[in-house]
Amino acid sequence: MKKATTQTLYYEHSANNAITMQVRPGEWFQVETQMNRGPDANLVPDDIRDLYNQYRSDNQPIDKGNASSGCIYVEGAKSGDLLTVHIRDIEVHPVGWTRYGGSTGAMPGYLGSSNIGPQFRVCRIENNEIIWNNKLRFPVEPMLGVVGVAPSREARHNGWAGEWGGNFDIQEVTTGARISIPIHHEGALLHIGDMHARQGDGEICGGGGIETGGTATIKVELSETPTEMTWPRIENDQYIMTTACEKPAEDAFRIALSEMILWLEASYEMSRGEAYMFLSQCLEARVTQFVNPSYTYIAKVAKRYLI
Repeated sequence: MKKATTQTLYYEHSANNAITMQVRPGEWFQVETQMNRGPDANLVPDDIRDLYNQYRSDNQPIDKGNASSGCIYVEGAKSGDLLTVHIRDIEVHPVGWTRYGGSTGAMPGYLGSSNIGPQFRVCRIENNEIIWNNKLRFPVEPMLGVVGVAPSREARHNGWAGEWGGNFDIQEVTTGARISIPIHHEGALLHIGDMHARQGDGEICGGGGIETGGTATIKVELSETPTEMTWPRIENDQYIMTTACEKPAEDAFRIALSEMILWLEASYEMSRGEAYMFLSQCLEARVTQFVNPSYTYIAKVAKRYLI
């Protein structure tokens, strides 16, 4: 099985990134991701420092983050096609970290946040649990924060997300998910990274969920992009989902909602008016991150209602 390693890392989605691996549609392959640069090792408690040092990297620029592992060329992909990324498995490393960024979080100026000062926590990950402290453990719910293709025009920093995908930080981008993104360049030029062992809605601390690295097993497929589709879609066995990333958050909500209405109209035999009324009863929607340069909204409809 082919594997994209962390030997070449990119910090922007760009058609100018050198290709590091080539795959065929339907071929399973692996992507190894690098843990985001965390706190300096000398600040980490002694009992976990050695483990942390095994998986951290000082080679990442201090002013950049969300490294993607290479630039993957998909054979046969061309502009106007739809790339669907199937995630079969995500295996996380046995350590991760999170931090509170003070004024960089979701609530600058609230509750004296700017006076608290930066804080961090490094956690062991074992037996599918995140060890928060001696009393509390969280179940691992791994996700890929960054899945995207080369944007249509200028390069975009991996902190951003848009129609090309990118740093959406959506928890549903996990095992069993299918992420569909319109292609803008030959080969699609797939970028994957920013693995989290877990993330709460909003990602409010400004320093991520449980930032970690690991290996994702995926394959890609090509199809025709629906004429009504602009933003990435996600699907699993239970839901269809639309996405958007914008600021203010209500604009992201409206875009994701519009994408869902158009999908229902095109694929589920609903008039636009019926889709509005239907969603007023069945829509599930939320902000998945509230700290990046623009905010992410996901809109979901359970498949059990789509008859």
